[in-house]
Amino acid sequence: MTTDAKPLLSLTAADLMTQNLVQFTEDMPLREAARRLVSERITGAPVVDSQGVCVGVLSSTDFLHLLVNRRPRRDPASIARPISCSHQRPYHAKPGDPQSTCTLPPGACAVQVDGKGPDGDEVLLCNEPHCVFADWQVVEVEELPDDQVRFHMTGDPVTVSADEGIQRLAHRMINAGVHRVIVVDGQNHPIGIVSGTDILAAVSYAEPESHSQETNTNDSLPVVK
Repeated sequence: MTTDAKPLLSLTAADLMTQNLVQFTEDMPLREAARRLVSERITGAPVVDSQGVCVGVLSSTDFLHLLVNRRPRRDPASIARPISCSHQRPYHAKPGDPQSTCTLPPGACAVQVDGKGPDGDEVLLCNEPHCVFADWQVVEVEELPDDQVRFHMTGDPVTVSADEGIQRLAHRMINAGVHRVIVVDGQNHPIGIVSGTDILAAVSYAEPESHSQETNTNDSLPVVK
């Protein structure tokens, strides 16, 4: 992101977008795409067809939806629930009381809690076993179906041109309920991505505007201190 000290409201998608873009083809295996998201430490990327046209977005939300909606196993007692952290292990302190232990070091996760095993031994439990709190909490890749990305991506992506203003970008995200928009060229080829974090960063680093100076030029308006 390069804002070059431009006024906040004059910033455009071109100023804010990430240009080193990770993207997937719609026929890419889902497991390969998941590994790429993890290795790149990102939560979503555009999906393109054989012509390079943006046709969707694949994000961590799509994986969670997939795991929530997958079919239950034959054993009713082991109905599948969303997997959100690869550091969890099933744990039964007593019959009928399934829990999840945390294999991370003590203090490595904010939702670790101390627990007692059946023999009184101390164990680390996960207090929120089906929520995602950090980028290391990802789905188990081998649990994913052997499908192509096209079957699990979110279609009809929110796309914008490079000259789209920051206010319009924020409105598009809010109205569509998304965390990122894809910046495309005239052929609808992805050239960048703007996330909600990019907009927050721009607001955080923006130079303060001199409202008081503008107010002082108009004697009819009081200066509020």
